[in-house]
Amino acid sequence: MKKNFLPLLLMLGVIGLRSQTITSVILPQYIEGATSTNANRLPFVFRAKLSGLLPGSTYRFVNQIVISTDAATTAGAGNCIFISSAGDFTRTSSPGIAKTYGSFTTDANGEFTGWFVSEPTGNARFIPGKYVFMRIALNDGSTGTTAVTYLTTSDSVRVVKLDATSSDSTGTGIRSTTPLSAKQFVFLYDNTAGTGRPISGTFIESEGTDNTTANSYASFYATSVNGVSGAFGTVIPNNLTSGVQRVEVRSLSDAAITNSATDADGIWPSGANTVNTLGGTTEVLLDATTDLGFLASAVKNPSNAATTFSLKQNFPNPFNPSTVISYSINGSEHVSLVIYNVLGKEVASLVNEFKSAGTYKIEFNGASLPSGVYFYKLSTAKYTEVKKMTLLK
Repeated sequence: MKKNFLPLLLMLGVIGLRSQTITSVILPQYIEGATSTNANRLPFVFRAKLSGLLPGSTYRFVNQIVISTDAATTAGAGNCIFISSAGDFTRTSSPGIAKTYGSFTTDANGEFTGWFVSEPTGNARFIPGKYVFMRIALNDGSTGTTAVTYLTTSDSVRVVKLDATSSDSTGTGIRSTTPLSAKQFVFLYDNTAGTGRPISGTFIESEGTDNTTANSYASFYATSVNGVSGAFGTVIPNNLTSGVQRVEVRSLSDAAITNSATDADGIWPSGANTVNTLGGTTEVLLDATTDLGFLASAVKNPSNAATTFSLKQNFPNPFNPSTVISYSINGSEHVSLVIYNVLGKEVASLVNEFKSAGTYKIEFNGASLPSGVYFYKLSTAKYTEVKKMTLLK
């Protein structure tokens, strides 16, 4: 008589096993790295979805970095900065399931989507120009103190070191100090739409970790970013022909886009040039007002700033010799609209008067000016926004 082994197989877990997977949700293309000694560390932020786990279970985890030749159960290298939704983030140089680990709880489907932060070290895996992968090691979803599951991203990340030479293995630091609150995440893109994978990603300080030169962080980060409210710092590759065209801010809780700023050619209104930079450890500075003025506006009036105060891109652009600039204000106040050249010299004042709430258009004639790039700045008592235009004769 043929025996039915189905109940036994189910009991043993042979049938009905879930396929445990990791899916990259936001995975930047570049990470800072150097071997032997790495004294220019910068945080690397990514977002991933873990599936096929036990429903409603709390897992311990560590997230580290591997290369293609590592075994499937090799933990990898790199330090961890564990995310907290309620308190400070936690940095550890000795991550491990049994000692210093992060934790998360899966939903009813056995899934978890969240933020992960890695810190590159001087380990031999971080060879500039090579590729690495993100790996998350998990315990049993209960009280286990050993890793039993290893999930690795299928997409790789390129390692670049901070160095002032033109190479596919070198990069330059970039930073800004904004009015935004800590524990949000910043991603840089090489296109204005924010499509594809970001160039790099980091968090907004001050989130509670000690990212100093004593802990081998890059000097510019330790001095101007670490512990500075609203500051962020990351790396961009030196070979970046498009430059940074979008700065995007996402929330801690659900990764929703809270703010974004764009620049179509990667040379921002302040003059910050992100195209094929060769700064290395001398960072590019994005000015929070001139380049990322939307951030200040959004913080001061987050409920309606994006829809009630706006400065539109001039049309046509490029122009010869006239173009139209449109803007909106949400209250009665004094308004200034000024044109500057690339040296920051005022070349025209289009508006300097009290205006009622509403939408306005004004024509600018550049017949007396030479061809080139110009910036137009709209200012009120509460808001400032800058855009770029090109006069092409």
